[in-house]
Amino acid sequence: MIVPGNINKYAKKDPEEILRENLFKKFGKRFLDYRKRYEENVNKKSSEIDQLDYPNTILLELVNRCDLECKMCYQGFRNDAKKSVLDEKILDKIFLDFKKNKLNSLMFSASEPLLYKKIGSVFKRAKEADIMDIFLFSNGTLLNEANSRMILESSLTRLFISIDAATEDTYNKVRVPVSKRLLDQKRLEKLENNIKNFIHLRDNIYKKSLPLVRTSFVALEKNKHEIDLFIEKWKNIVDSVEIQKKVIPHSAFEEAEKANFKDDSKISKNYDCKEPWGQMTIWSDGTVSPCCATFGRNIPIGNVEKNSISELWSSKNISSIRDSFKENSPNSVCKTCIDNTVDHISN
Repeated sequence: MIVPGNINKYAKKDPEEILRENLFKKFGKRFLDYRKRYEENVNKKSSEIDQLDYPNTILLELVNRCDLECKMCYQGFRNDAKKSVLDEKILDKIFLDFKKNKLNSLMFSASEPLLYKKIGSVFKRAKEADIMDIFLFSNGTLLNEANSRMILESSLTRLFISIDAATEDTYNKVRVPVSKRLLDQKRLEKLENNIKNFIHLRDNIYKKSLPLVRTSFVALEKNKHEIDLFIEKWKNIVDSVEIQKKVIPHSAFEEAEKANFKDDSKISKNYDCKEPWGQMTIWSDGTVSPCCATFGRNIPIGNVEKNSISELWSSKNISSIRDSFKENSPNSVCKTCIDNTVDHISN
């Protein structure tokens, strides 16, 4: 199992094996090439990676809203920002682009995808575009029976649910609801039951092995005492459990808002980021950034309303970002992002 260095993962069975069992039958060599490219992005230095003609992965934000205000999540581009939604015209355009260029992997993420009112129609677009690996990143609060069945009847391959706590008290401290009246309503218990019901539906009613279900935990000072309890709680229920060790603190985003990036003329360490070679993010206002990090919004490379994904992928804007890493002289935004990423737990 290939896992990025800032993540600890626990699984009953290697998720790669389950994916291969299901997706190789349908896509053959195309699937193998996709996973090979992913492994190269994880293992190689950015200077060693060959550029593809099209992103391996696109992260797609449908609406910049969430029903939670989690302690680790910067809200400046989300709940505190002017609301933006990808409209039908833009969705039609980008999914035609995905199909034409045989996009390998699509991630519904950034904010809460299940808040998008027509999410079912977007899942259908993804299926029609023949995208192999389709992720849904969710906080799980809206994973009711109807939404569970909608997901199971789609072509989604992975359902990743962020929880970040093993007890109600810690859950309320880390995953704070926008509506504070919900704080005393046993939200974690409801969420856990939703996940267990999804697993039951998948295994016993739909009799499928996909989508894979992962529960995740971002380690913070407020919750890191519950890491072992979290792993023990979920390791025999879901397909994998993930502990993320690194986050970017809000202070870095606040500095960015002032355009006060740390940009020392002397670079004394090696900087490496593979994101601009593997994926791009399309935000809900159409803005495109060269990585999956929210911080990357500070270096937009264009907008899908004006340009195709192929044009943006080979543009001067993203090429200059790639070149800066090859020369170990990243721009001030990338440098600040890397320098401010902090680790709350050891390996």
